[in-house]
Amino acid sequence: MIELKTKEEIEKLRYSNKIVAEILEYLKGQIKPGITGIDIDKLAIEECKKRAVKPAFLGLYGFPAAVCVSINEEVVHGVPKNRIIKEGDLVSIDFGVVVDGWYGDAAITVAVGEISDRKKRLLEGVEKALMAGIEQCYPGKNVKDISKAIEETLRSYKLAPICEYGGHGIGRKPHEEPHVSNCLFNSEDVVLKEGMVLAIEPMATLGSNKIRKLKDNWTVVTVDKSFAAHFEHSVAITENGPDILSKL
Repeated sequence: MIELKTKEEIEKLRYSNKIVAEILEYLKGQIKPGITGIDIDKLAIEECKKRAVKPAFLGLYGFPAAVCVSINEEVVHGVPKNRIIKEGDLVSIDFGVVVDGWYGDAAITVAVGEISDRKKRLLEGVEKALMAGIEQCYPGKNVKDISKAIEETLRSYKLAPICEYGGHGIGRKPHEEPHVSNCLFNSEDVVLKEGMVLAIEPMATLGSNKIRKLKDNWTVVTVDKSFAAHFEHSVAITENGPDILSKL
């Protein structure tokens, strides 16, 4: 069942997502050569404590950290490790908080120092796909329209969309209906309505979109070791169209 939020509830979600955006912006500035995923996780926990909010992912479904840190070939759900981040790396940070029972969720991919034109194309393409998906968030449109816009944008950048993972509803739970696929073929046929709040999160690779999980049973990596990127916003569907809650 899809839960429609009132305007007052959307404001509560806006507050949670604003904190997510602030902490992500802080973490982005800390990602430099020499730092590790464990360092990033500790910083995220410290920022939550400063704001007296709870990190949403810590312990969620058994996840062992406050933030997902996915480096290079790691696509999503990266468990923070002691892997040292280097110049030229791509680091995806997926982060959420819960405030008074309302969840915020967003993700960014950060370039560490100078990167190649291919990696720049990856980052630009996935971020453009996110915005293309958000542009479909009007009442009367369909989840399929979001998926189609994401996939077409990714393919126009010669990127391989990850179809097994995608976005979701968000509110009193971190993951609600509907699922928002990054590919049209497995997209849900759901009409968008005012009051729906969706976390839209395209992810793609520079090579094959074949993926597998590591032994930690969380970190998803590309089989061919190609670089991946991931961006996410939480978006409310209003009578006037999309309202991005997780932006500064």
